[in-house]
Amino acid sequence: MPSEVDLLRSLDDEPRTPSTVDVRRAIADGRRRRARRGVAYAGAATVTALAVAGASVAGGLVTDEPPPAGSSGGPPTTAAARPKGEYTIPGTADWRPTAVPPPSSCTLKRLPAPDGAPMALISGGDPTGHYHVGRSYPRAGGYQAVIWHDGTPRKVMLPGDLEEALRDVNSKGTAVGWSFAGGEGDMGPVPYAYDGGKVVKLQGVRRGSASAVNEAGAIVGDDDAGHALVWPSAAAKPIRLPVPAGTSGATAADIDEDGTTVGTIGNNRAYVWFADGTHRALPVPTLDGKPAAITRAVYIRNGWATGVASNGLDAKGDGPNANLARGGAVATVRWNVRTGETQLVDGVQNMPDATNAQGWILGIGPKGRAVLIAGETTVTLPDLGEPGDLSTIANTLSDDGRTIGGQSDDATDTIQAVVWHCQ
Repeated sequence: MPSEVDLLRSLDDEPRTPSTVDVRRAIADGRRRRARRGVAYAGAATVTALAVAGASVAGGLVTDEPPPAGSSGGPPTTAAARPKGEYTIPGTADWRPTAVPPPSSCTLKRLPAPDGAPMALISGGDPTGHYHVGRSYPRAGGYQAVIWHDGTPRKVMLPGDLEEALRDVNSKGTAVGWSFAGGEGDMGPVPYAYDGGKVVKLQGVRRGSASAVNEAGAIVGDDDAGHALVWPSAAAKPIRLPVPAGTSGATAADIDEDGTTVGTIGNNRAYVWFADGTHRALPVPTLDGKPAAITRAVYIRNGWATGVASNGLDAKGDGPNANLARGGAVATVRWNVRTGETQLVDGVQNMPDATNAQGWILGIGPKGRAVLIAGETTVTLPDLGEPGDLSTIANTLSDDGRTIGGQSDDATDTIQAVVWHCQ
């Protein structure tokens, strides 16, 4: 599933070339700099408390009036009443999670990297917590895609020898991601799946990325022309997701088990596509007494989309490249995509790093530590290095909340792939 890193990559026009810096390293360094300036993760003053029990939410809610019904308006109608759409996304329509009690504590374990690489990180995980994906750094400036199964790493040989990463994986071990390819003047990311132990180039696009995969094997992502895409399987051609007329670019960030997909259109409006072909913008929350200027949806699980909203813009203005404000109100948002209910989340500074089927959220807490917010319970996750140095990112969360994956700097300030086991 998409992480804070994925979100930050989307804030600016990203050059279609390999990154010259490690984004996750830059996030950790930037967090520390902001902390020293005393303005780390300044959030909205109006953010309210969120209490989650299973998939239900009670207390501390900020709720919009649903907009008018329609493809870009209000809540979806029932499945029986919806008109036949343009496409059908595979999924498990009757899937529902089993409610579990929240954990009270977590222990940390560093994961090995292939060939003893000195640095590695996790960027995605499956709902059971058995599979994790990410990459290692076998040498300076080098990248190696990695899949871990119950903590044991395996290299995934994506084509190309430049930047590469796996972004998500399901419980069957099907993973998705991208790798940079091409020569001078013709370089860019290419979407791949790792399916049945083989690397498969996703069809229908010359350049693009794959962001998430559900248990049915449906994959979402985008191409370099700004189209949000769904591949029904690793072997299928992509479906271009429809957007309102005049939309300048769209991204598909995550897909639920019933095929519902969320993302962002125009780089400034959170959007949902339902498996029956209907689609709409998600309601805009109120921050500091006025509608948010920018909303982005980056996760969906059990019908709840999670993302971020901001009430300010930077110097780029209000067009498709507008960025989240520095110093303005920024808050984590949850949307019930079935009803349009909109909530602001307290306890996470600015933006979420992961969510699960229980509605629990990973993020950075007020003291700069990685936290799990599970209903009224907040669990602070242990660090490999000095606690409180804002260099730990937890970005995958199993549905039972017992396994968390991510990264943490060790005592030498080196990023390590880690897993937390919670009870």
